[in-house]
Formats: sequence, structure tokens, C-alpha cells
Amino acid sequence: MCSKSETINKIAAALVAFNGEVKSISHDSTNPHFKSQYTSLDHMIDETKPILHKHGLTVMQFPGGDGEKITVRTMILHDSGEWIETEPLTLKPVKLDPQGAGSAITYARRYSYAAALSLSLGDDDDGNAASAGPAQTSRPAAPPSAPRTSQPPAGNNLITEAQIKYCHKLKNDKHILEDDFRRMIEEISGQESLKELGKSQAHEFINLLTNYVGA
Repeated sequence: MCSKSETINKIAAALVAFNGEVKSISHDSTNPHFKSQYTSLDHMIDETKPILHKHGLTVMQFPGGDGEKITVRTMILHDSGEWIETEPLTLKPVKLDPQGAGSAITYARRYSYAAALSLSLGDDDDGNAASAGPAQTSRPAAPPSAPRTSQPPAGNNLITEAQIKYCHKLKNDKHILEDDFRRMIEEISGQESLKELGKSQAHEFINLLTNYVGA
């Protein structure tokens, strides 16, 4: 059962107004592992943030874990001070390393965000029905590896020069070996070059680098 502030009259009215205005969100990414389309976290946030702000709402998400499992709590805040917080969503990463944890956090945040705001994503099946039914607290389905695309995006959908420079700065700051850096790029996009990452992949890659912990 979710937690909430003592009163929720104002946040409830704001959420009703938000859901009356927000539209079904289109897919913007492909998971080649399951040959399926899905809506990325960045795309969901970009599409909903202006409407949330209009109604005095914002969403905050808090990752956690015990070294083996990842948890994500999602809280919806209203400018009145009222709030609603979901039960933690718990997942076990495919790999117990920084890359696996980052992928699991993104996966959990995406589903928690959509569920908390009752978003319509069409036939979104990034996890192919989570590979084992709905996510559970006791025996969660493991998330897939970071989505890969066979062809790089084009034009304005590509990573920016500023993001490329920042990625290399993080690489140097965290003493990431070149081979590991290229492997991380390939895990995110299936591409060999940093310049071939799309915008949503760039955000995910920066998050991956930011949370990287060397052996």
C-alpha cells in the first residue's frame, strides 16, 4: 500500500487534471532482444514534465538496494506540500556490477514512473512481459540489458558535442580503461562509436559513467 501525506485533496485534484490532459505516449526505442518497441524513461519525462509542472506536480525517484537487489521508490509531490509515495519496486540485476545496477535502476524507474502517473504507453513490452510475469517484491523478474539499436539515430537525435566531452571527462576522472569504455558504449547502443549514440542513450550512458565504480 502506498504512503501519503495527512491530506491529499489538492494533489488528488491536480492528478485528476493531469490525467485528463496527458495523452498516450508513443514509443521511441527498440529492444532487439525481444524485437519489441518501448517508451524510454527520458521520453516519458520529456512528455509529462510540462503538464506536471502546469498542475503544480513533480515526480522524485529514490534508488536503493542491499548489494544484490535494486529498489526504487517513486514519490509524487504537489506544491501544496501534499505527497503520495509508491511501495518500493524491487528487481535483481542480471549482473551484479555497476552496469547491471544502472540498467536495473533505469528499468525500475521507467515502470514505476509510468505506474505512479497511470500513463498509457500502448503495447509497451521492453521486457517481453518482464520475461516472467509482473514484477514482484519477493521474486522480481530480472531486467534485460540496456537496449541496443542496430542503426544509429540521425541528425538532431544524436549525442551532442558537449555530452561527448563530458563522457570523456568522466572516463578520465574515474580511470576507466579504453576497452571498458568501448564495451560500455556497445552495451548501451550496440554501436562502437560514442558519436553514434542517440539522445536518450546519451543520457543513459552519462548516468552509467556517473555511477561507475572501478574494480
